[in-house]
Amino acid sequence: MMQEVAQHYTRNRELSIQLELNGFSFVVFDIAPGMGGEAILRSVAYRDTDMAAILAREPMLTAPTPPLRRVFVGCATDNVLLIPQPLFEAERAEQYLKAANMFVPGMTTLSNNLLSGQAAAVWQVDAGMAAGILQLYPGALFYHPLLLELDATPANTIHAILDGEWVHLTICHTGLYAAETLRVETPEEMLYYIQKLLKHDGFTTYRLILTGEGAERLSGFFGRYFAEVDARDIKFYNHQRVREICAL
Repeated sequence: MMQEVAQHYTRNRELSIQLELNGFSFVVFDIAPGMGGEAILRSVAYRDTDMAAILAREPMLTAPTPPLRRVFVGCATDNVLLIPQPLFEAERAEQYLKAANMFVPGMTTLSNNLLSGQAAAVWQVDAGMAAGILQLYPGALFYHPLLLELDATPANTIHAILDGEWVHLTICHTGLYAAETLRVETPEEMLYYIQKLLKHDGFTTYRLILTGEGAERLSGFFGRYFAEVDARDIKFYNHQRVREICAL
């Protein structure tokens, strides 16, 4: 648990939440601090899904003032399906998951077709957490982190967003080649999945971008396998990137 700037700076806030199967985290951004620019007011991670208990401990999440300008809710799960934009119909989200044998009864199905011109994402989250967030923030934008770099990854590049126990991989050859969210424990496991997704031996000619907390620590390992490794050790990357995309 961490508090990074004094709360008296706040004039307008933006809230970014991330849901996982067994946890909940959030970052509150001050979009107009006293000295200009932006500041992170508070970042907290909870390893439980009890929304009522979390809200009781975090009055900043429900305070009516200062106002929340935007709310983003990221959902980190490997049970995600990408649908090409021309084929996507939001009302068929559950059907897509059922057809792919990915539908889990009792969970809430969500989709987002706003962050990428190439694909929409369909996934599921804990029903109780989704209901609690929608009750508090009916205008919240739900998204999956796998969407964040689909449109921005250059040709012959692999972009890996490091997200705790997850890695969100986007692979582009001349265009988007593959994208997948995976649970990984070691860099060797991540390298294996990259090789598997590319399905050929020429993966070492690709440029690898590592983004997120711990990127610098992994750059030495991957530097043995890739012609170029660009390590971007950025804290709260998902939270910041989605706000950046929505500001474009």
